[in-house]
Amino acid sequence: MTDPFQIFNFLLIFFGVGYFAIIFIYTIGWFRLKTSQSVKGKLNTKVSIIVPARNEEKNILNILKKLTQQNYPKENFEIIVVDDNSTDNTAEKVTAFINKHPGYQIQIIQLTEENPAAAYKKKAITKAIEASKGELIITTDADCIMHKNWLQSFVSFYITEKPQMIVGPVSFYNESSIFEKLQSFEFLSLIAITAGAIRIRRPIMCNGANLAYQKSAFFKVGGFGNDSFSSGDDVFLLLKIKRQFGNKSVRFLKNLDVIVFTEPKKNLKEFIHQRIRWASKNKVYDKKILLVSFTVYITNLLLILGIILALFIPAIFKTIVISMIIKMLIDLPILFGITKFVNQRKMMFYAFPLIILYPIYVIITGALGIVGNYQWKGRNIKN
Repeated sequence: MTDPFQIFNFLLIFFGVGYFAIIFIYTIGWFRLKTSQSVKGKLNTKVSIIVPARNEEKNILNILKKLTQQNYPKENFEIIVVDDNSTDNTAEKVTAFINKHPGYQIQIIQLTEENPAAAYKKKAITKAIEASKGELIITTDADCIMHKNWLQSFVSFYITEKPQMIVGPVSFYNESSIFEKLQSFEFLSLIAITAGAIRIRRPIMCNGANLAYQKSAFFKVGGFGNDSFSSGDDVFLLLKIKRQFGNKSVRFLKNLDVIVFTEPKKNLKEFIHQRIRWASKNKVYDKKILLVSFTVYITNLLLILGIILALFIPAIFKTIVISMIIKMLIDLPILFGITKFVNQRKMMFYAFPLIILYPIYVIITGALGIVGNYQWKGRNIKN
């Protein structure tokens, strides 16, 4: 009979090598990605900034102020807020803001919940794009803020490189608790992996809170698709643009002025529901991305199983300790890279606890993303 210890070791080595290869390649991609510089002078590209919002009365004025303070000719951009059936005063606050700022092109589109099973956010953004006048679409979220050169930097990169899609970095701010700081650090690692994957021409994910794309490209690929999913406007469109126009059509904009900031989740329940929502999109990824997700998932699952098995097979304990050390050495370079870029080197203090806790939450949210349900914007979503 085959020794269970040998079987476990074989699986751990097999998937561990795959994990090492994936992270190593993305790390190389991150460090090869050059920081972009903005073009000087007046830019004339017409831009439509789309802000989907649902029950965002506490945040909506903040982002509208940031958008009207952009260092970009106000005649060349419009702001479209899509109120997704809010039950608070979001729409009223937007309307009042519009009335106080007649010099800006701002409009609000109000949706009604005609179909409870609708793809809420995708429907909202699609309605805005259909009503937009810009050549370049930029989406962000109502709970975000950004630098005054955000729009200028996006357009500079667009007119210089002419990609069909531009992925921008997202970061957290106002972190106070250890839980929130761990979220922030983990989120930065995802941004670095996103950027590294795009740099090697193998894009795997993006974030709709900071995303730009050609309006013509959006319609050419037939919009977002996958209407059975409530979210996924970002990743689904990335995959369709990649297939239609090729891997070079998607670019990552590495520029501090382009970072969009949002707040972390305040409690574990909100965090888990967010990660389940993200994981649920795995069901429609292409085979190559699924292989990456599967390799990362199984590697982390084996580490957790190894800790449990070590209680019964002491010889495995040494293997797990060595594996965790190797995993940490694999993960650290890209973490150093992203924290240096965002000038948050102090975040490296949380590297060790994050690397220890990461496998636990990955296997839980990964599994629930396939079979579980989640709450989002006050709605109960079934997978």
